[in-house]
Amino acid sequence: MKSLPKTFFLLLFISFPLLAEWFPKSKSFDEIWNTFDSNQNLFSQAYGVQTRDIIRTETAAEVQDFLYYWKICNQSEIKDLTEILRYISFYDAILIVRQCSEANKDEVTQLEKQTKKKIFDLIVLPKFEILESEITNEELIPLVSELRKEWEKTIYVFSNLYKSQEVLLLGKEKEYTLAINRVLYSEMPETRRKTLILRLLQDMKQQNKNTYQLFYYSKQNPWSVSNLNEENSESKKFYLSLLDEWKLDPDFDLENLPSLKEFHTCLEEIPITNQKIRLLGFFGFFSDYGRFTTKDQTSFSQANQTRVRFIRQTLFRSHHFQKRLENVLTSCKNSVQFVKEL
Repeated sequence: MKSLPKTFFLLLFISFPLLAEWFPKSKSFDEIWNTFDSNQNLFSQAYGVQTRDIIRTETAAEVQDFLYYWKICNQSEIKDLTEILRYISFYDAILIVRQCSEANKDEVTQLEKQTKKKIFDLIVLPKFEILESEITNEELIPLVSELRKEWEKTIYVFSNLYKSQEVLLLGKEKEYTLAINRVLYSEMPETRRKTLILRLLQDMKQQNKNTYQLFYYSKQNPWSVSNLNEENSESKKFYLSLLDEWKLDPDFDLENLPSLKEFHTCLEEIPITNQKIRLLGFFGFFSDYGRFTTKDQTSFSQANQTRVRFIRQTLFRSHHFQKRLENVLTSCKNSVQFVKEL
């Protein structure tokens, strides 16, 4: 048998290292995560790799339970209040109407007060203000600064993505804000305070990472559609309908109107057929503030319509709405630029 020429073996040897370039190793999740963390956008190339459940909505049986107790509750004021409460916290609403159906005359007045307070507490995000003069421990100062930055990402950026098993308006955001305030301003040894701050930091970072991971890899969505094109189409339709309504809503804060119009224009520029862009990245923002639409509450009593107007005004004029609107607009602009560069 004739021996193969030496040049053949030389070429074969040279070709091996080139294979790594022809088939590059896919990026690790940490690399993807760090890219988003520094330049938020809707990039999601791994859509559908995982199929974990993401969005928790009330079941038909749970809705039937609510309606059953709502009908046998004899207090019209409490019925009105729970009709609003179900949009903010469905499970709180079930508990209230069930208590109403079993309450005696003495308990009804107290239950009504509790329900009003519950609604107010749920629509107002607790304040988080770092009082510089109270943070005197030099070891804690840089940690508190890092905590503040992570809190801002949690409240204003990651809350705009859809949230796993979320059944409460601004649920995780309130949890973290209250927990941080307790840790910073309660009497305790400084060593324990440091331990709790580190634990909160780790927990928030992991929560934010999990939220983004679900957005990037999973194909679960509230419309139960099976491909990205359909999901993007439904997302875009949902977002633009709310933006059109907010632009005409007399309760919308006029100062935020220019940003809202700019966001509307930006959203229209994003093609729904692009297989690397996932519009569901804005679902958390729209589902939080889109709970109270003017057309959905036309059957409400006059008292309830007045209450809903107050809720809308409170939400639209809040600092967290303004900051989250700024962040979804930034993310939208980055995504449009990303599409242009493809």
